[in-house]
Amino acid sequence: MQKDVLKLAVISQSANSWPLYVALDLDFFSQVGLDVKVELTRSSSKQLQGLISGHYDIGHQAADHIIRAVEGGAGLFMFMGISTPLQSLIVRPEVKSFQDLQGKKLAVDGISSGYALLLRGLLARHGLQEGTDYELVAVGGTGERFKAISSGEVSGAFLDGPVDLLAETQGFRRLGSNLDYMPDYQGTVAATRRDWAAAHEDLLVRYIRGYIMAQDWLSDNENKNDAVRILRRHVDVPEEIACHTYDRYMSLHAFNPKAELNVQGLKKVIQVMVQTGELPEPTEDLNKYYDQSYYNLATTKFVTLQ
Repeated sequence: MQKDVLKLAVISQSANSWPLYVALDLDFFSQVGLDVKVELTRSSSKQLQGLISGHYDIGHQAADHIIRAVEGGAGLFMFMGISTPLQSLIVRPEVKSFQDLQGKKLAVDGISSGYALLLRGLLARHGLQEGTDYELVAVGGTGERFKAISSGEVSGAFLDGPVDLLAETQGFRRLGSNLDYMPDYQGTVAATRRDWAAAHEDLLVRYIRGYIMAQDWLSDNENKNDAVRILRRHVDVPEEIACHTYDRYMSLHAFNPKAELNVQGLKKVIQVMVQTGELPEPTEDLNKYYDQSYYNLATTKFVTLQ
């Protein structure tokens, strides 16, 4: 059977994309008649630009990027939730406390990215202000941020799993995480253009179904060993770290249940953006940022979101 091609963009290789790796490796997308072509952008801005221009059909992107793009006039929307961020603040061995970060550089994927906002919030909680006490440097995805720490270019960064655990085995220190600042936060989402979705409803619905099938498989502990092997095919980490990462992600419920958008978590994203001046004021019209109808079609149920 000929499959429909769908172009997907992701920023980095990490456990955050675990359900995606499962869907690709175990042919869940093939089962719904899709040939999903994945491009690794290594840059959130490059991914967003490609999504807006039509180079990509779908992007797995931090929710705040989509909000910002919509506020700027882009015809994008979120249709599915991917994960709650589990970002560890990993620092060089000589950094023993938050106060040791004064005068240091910290790496982020993008200066105005969602996780940069969370990092600012975590550091502010410990009395550190950007510009006065530290400097943020945009270097790209988790892999690029880890390289920047390892080389000494920066003193620390938020890192995804399993790279954060790998860093600790190499002598780097974990100071904290985004969960210390704001735990109920919608991190990565799946987004697309409104015009593309309207013209390709069937493809989008099938994509959601294939993704949910993969996530259900991943969430079954009976599949842990196979899941670990799949992660290691995409992310170069030792088996022990991959196993630890699985246990951590499952125990902390890192992935959105059934890949459904966490609207309360989305409100937290908006709250942070208002606090940091990214948005002028809270909005009651969340529907301009997301459309649940495609998810409802994919799951054959109606979900009322407040």
